[in-house]
Amino acid sequence: MFELINIQPREFQLSILETCKNNNTLVVLPTGIGKTLISLLLALERLNKFPESKVMIISPTKPLSNHHLETFKKHTNIPKDEILLLTGMINAEKRKELWKDAKVIIATPQTIQKDLENLRINLKDFSMLCVDESHRSRENFANTHVTRYYFEQSINPRVIALTASPGGTLDRIKEIMKNLNLEAVEIRSDTDSDVKQYVQKREIEMVEVNLPEEIKSLHLKIKNT
Repeated sequence: MFELINIQPREFQLSILETCKNNNTLVVLPTGIGKTLISLLLALERLNKFPESKVMIISPTKPLSNHHLETFKKHTNIPKDEILLLTGMINAEKRKELWKDAKVIIATPQTIQKDLENLRINLKDFSMLCVDESHRSRENFANTHVTRYYFEQSINPRVIALTASPGGTLDRIKEIMKNLNLEAVEIRSDTDSDVKQYVQKREIEMVEVNLPEEIKSLHLKIKNT
């Protein structure tokens, strides 16, 4: 049986976990108070419920992916050689081989999308997909494509989507939920009673910067696309 080690979950994390166990859930929490641990707790629950299954975390950058990797290695008893970080720097055929023996796969969404499109991998045996930085899940983004493949292929699908900044409007949150096929939302701010005790005090200083004309021109082009 896979277990959590070397850390004690906070009450709000366990509360959010209960929602995630039974629903594909968007989890919105301030940076630095434990989104990653919630996805890890759900991964353990799914792996124990479906012992032959695997779990996947897609994260947009190598530093974020490494954070997930170290969290799983430090805080679970899953064999370390079964927790793998796969990136586009690894040869595609090598990734295909590594895939077979892994229990936990952490990768960039672009890497997984390419492997799925080229039929190198299949998500049939994955009982959980974690989409980190899920505010990046617009219609034609890799997060969205990977999630669609996941629901088409997985026997026992469960999705948890993590973000600290889902966007400032209800429509933006609805867009993320639609694109990732989510059913529930768990939101906490740094002023909520069960969270604020864990939020470190911050000093914010506003600094105005005069942008070069080239940057202003690029910004205008992006804004108008």
